[in-house]
Amino acid sequence: MTDKAKTKTILSLICNCVIFFVTTGVFISYFFVKSRVIENGWQSLRFFTTDSNLLTAVAAALVAVCDIQKLRGKRTDIAKPFMLLKFMGVISLLLTFCTVMCLLVPVYGAAMQLTGTAVHMHVTAPVLSFVSFVFLEADRKISLAQSFLGLVPMALYGTVYFLQVLVFENWMDFYAFNQGGRWYITVPVITAATCLMCLLVRLLRNKMTERAHR
Repeated sequence: MTDKAKTKTILSLICNCVIFFVTTGVFISYFFVKSRVIENGWQSLRFFTTDSNLLTAVAAALVAVCDIQKLRGKRTDIAKPFMLLKFMGVISLLLTFCTVMCLLVPVYGAAMQLTGTAVHMHVTAPVLSFVSFVFLEADRKISLAQSFLGLVPMALYGTVYFLQVLVFENWMDFYAFNQGGRWYITVPVITAATCLMCLLVRLLRNKMTERAHR
C-alpha cells in the first residue's frame, strides 16, 4: 500500500468511526431525552432521517472493518456488498440533507432542524459519508444498474410514509409532502431528485476510482 493510499484509508476509518459512534449515540439518546417531535427512541424510527442515518452507520461500521483489514495488509479493497450498502446510505443521507435544506428549514425553521443532535443527523453525517465514499474509498466502480440501488431506501420508506399519512392516517404529514394534497407533485420530484443523486454520486465515485488506479 502506497503512502497516499494508506492516508486515505486512515481518513476513511476516522470518518466511518465518527459516523457509527456519533449516530449510535444520538439514537440511544432518543430513549432518554424527549424532544418536540420524538417522545421515545422507537418512535424516532418513523422518521427517514433516523432510518437513513442508522443504515449508513451500519454500513460505516462494516467499511471500517475493511479499512482496518486493509491497513493490516489482509485485503486490498472494500467488500463489494459493504460498498453497495454504504452507497445506499450515502444517497439516503444526501436526500435527507436536501430535504432538510430545501423543504424543512423553510417550513419549520433552522432552529428546529439545525441545532443539537439534528446537526449531526442532518449535516455532519451526510457530508462525512459522501466525502469518505467518493474521495477516500473509491477502489471499485459502480455500474449503472448498481447505481439504482440507491433508490431502494427512499422507495421503501416513501411507500410506508404515504400509506400511513394518506391511507391509514396514522401519522401526521410531518414532512409536509402532502401539503395542500399535492403528493402527486412531491412523489415524482423526490424520485427524480434521488435518481439524479444516484447518477451523480456514481459519476464522481467512478472518476475517483479511475484516478486511484492510474
